[in-house]
Amino acid sequence: VAEIVKAVKANTKIPVFVKLSPEGGKIAEVAEAAIAAGADAVGTNANRLAIPPINLDAPGKSMYYLQEEISIACMNGPWLKPLALRDVYEIRLRVGPKAVITGTGGVTTWQDAVEMMMCGADLIGICTATLVYGFSFMPEFIRGFKEYMKEKGYKHPQEMRDTVVSAITPSAELTIYPGNAELIQPRLVAPCIYACPNSVPAQGYIRKVAEGKIEEAYKLIMSRSPLQSICGKICNHPCETECTRGLKDEPIMIREIKRFVLETAKKRRWSPYILPAVKERSGKNVAIIGSGPAGLACAYDLARAGYRVTVYEKNKTPGGMLTSCIPAFRLSENDVTYEINLIKKLGVKFRMGVELGKDFTLASLKKNGADAIFVAIGAWKSVKPAISGTELEGNLTAIDFLKQARNANMRQKMKLAGKRVAVIGGGFTAVDSARVAVRLKAKEVFILYRRTRNEMPASEEEVLEAEEEGVKIMYLVAPVEVIGNGKVEGIRMVTHVLGQQDKSGRRRPEVVPETYFILNVDTIIWAIGQEVTSGNVNELELTSEGFIKVDPATCATSLDGVFAGGDCVRGPSTVIMAIADGKRSAVSIDRYLGGNFLQYDPEKIVVNKDDVLLRSGNLPRKWRPLLEKLPAIKRRLNFREYRKILSEEEAIQEARRCLACGCGAGCEICKNICKMFAWSVDETAQVVIDPQKCVACGMCIHRCPNKNIKMVRTSDVPIHRPGTPS
Repeated sequence: VAEIVKAVKANTKIPVFVKLSPEGGKIAEVAEAAIAAGADAVGTNANRLAIPPINLDAPGKSMYYLQEEISIACMNGPWLKPLALRDVYEIRLRVGPKAVITGTGGVTTWQDAVEMMMCGADLIGICTATLVYGFSFMPEFIRGFKEYMKEKGYKHPQEMRDTVVSAITPSAELTIYPGNAELIQPRLVAPCIYACPNSVPAQGYIRKVAEGKIEEAYKLIMSRSPLQSICGKICNHPCETECTRGLKDEPIMIREIKRFVLETAKKRRWSPYILPAVKERSGKNVAIIGSGPAGLACAYDLARAGYRVTVYEKNKTPGGMLTSCIPAFRLSENDVTYEINLIKKLGVKFRMGVELGKDFTLASLKKNGADAIFVAIGAWKSVKPAISGTELEGNLTAIDFLKQARNANMRQKMKLAGKRVAVIGGGFTAVDSARVAVRLKAKEVFILYRRTRNEMPASEEEVLEAEEEGVKIMYLVAPVEVIGNGKVEGIRMVTHVLGQQDKSGRRRPEVVPETYFILNVDTIIWAIGQEVTSGNVNELELTSEGFIKVDPATCATSLDGVFAGGDCVRGPSTVIMAIADGKRSAVSIDRYLGGNFLQYDPEKIVVNKDDVLLRSGNLPRKWRPLLEKLPAIKRRLNFREYRKILSEEEAIQEARRCLACGCGAGCEICKNICKMFAWSVDETAQVVIDPQKCVACGMCIHRCPNKNIKMVRTSDVPIHRPGTPS
């Protein structure tokens, strides 16, 4: 090369630039010889000769158009950049600071160009990028380069040249400190988990189903709390409302996938996975009043924590509203019985047919040995509006109506056939009442609601199914008077419009003057609210709305050692909210009694949905399967369940749509790539690291899709100093 350069220089007057290929090796030495021979500049193309991708269907054929045989080819692209940086760096070390070097290989962005200059390049060559992208990327390339120079205070590109050349250190001279990888936000969760009051690891079990690991999905579901099969049928699934996938096409069918897993577990007779329990009983007693979702969840956790738990229930059958009010076509009694039997196996005892305020008091429970009490009596008293005519025959309250309809024998005595029924309200209780009235052969059923469909507490799914079954819904109307002579003959309504938001976050309905009308009906079912029976809780301080007042962080009431949760605290709410209250109260009771076995849920932080969509933007849209169910004309004839369960193939395909938004179970990239097995998934479905196993390689940091891992130095004393053996 030196002889060629000398000859060219001797016979021409133009500058000589020597572009070198690294294929021959010793590129830096060759560049040094070229400069010494008089070359005006040197550079590298960084390209490597390699075998191109092989056509697996025709291995001997070329992948290149119009070429017959397979051959070794010149390979280039962004993957070359680290090699090109090394070439430029090594040449700069050899030729010194005065020689002109061109850096080429893998340069696509302005950041690539900056790196190339920092490693010693004076000029930047762009090759493959123009073939792939044309020249349209150049304006942004140049603009970004200029903005970086301005931000860093560079007046000329030469000022950034060689920035890292002197900083690159041979391995024998490196200073290395001890440390390990660490999560930045231990509870960075997917929107589905963040939206769930009970923090059920939806992402985790969804991804396990996607992998065909149904039993592992079952363990994750059952690891959180009891009543999961109930949630699989009647939960209002806030997880699906917040599912990131819904911004792309449709939310994942999280509830239906859970139901599939739980039904599969029953068919295959898998043993229910119960969270670890203490080995020795504490000897302390806890009384739980009410066997609804809150009471059962609290009993489950306290029994695991070693306490003697007794549940007191006023009805003859445990389950609260689960077995007393929710229609059988939504939830069968067998489902509730199955869950209660799991709790009984933990040693929880049930006393049925006893009611707080009548058969016992909080004081008497304490006198008889209760060291702590959890009140979960629900809100069973229905509310009627302060308008005339509500005393007429034909006025029913939703709770009483649903209780009667839940009992097959009492149902036969309910005479709604041929009648026109108006249900007042917009929550789940109202919609349940309307659908029950349809099944009792009412001639016409109306739901009258004072806001619009968007503000209805009932889920869109339940409302749609009610309409399919023939329920007619009138929005922005409210009752002002019940009309009749001894019995209901009609209801006078007034039209509303929506005004400003109220404390519930919904827009307040406002009366439109002179818009009164009469709707002729025979029966009115009031579903406008529920209250706690005041005589049952007169020992406790109540809120202005008549519910039990508690510390929201601990569920502690005004009475020492007494805690409360569920509808008797919140008012009519959801099953999953009640379960969450029960679990939080169990932790508080454990702490109150001197234990430390149960733990409060740590605060959750939700991932940014936009970031998730950006990194999954190349995925095609794919819609959820159509859930098969009985047609409305058939299901309205009886009280049997009508939704079919997803098949295994449907469940797996639907689960594969999950974007694995958050950290923990369902992502697990850190766990899967760690060759030292430092990462694992704990019983709460969170990833945790064993610092003793971590060798600080940093691969998990680079692979974490949420950028939620950092490297921490654990000492200022190096584990390797310059001059010591590697």
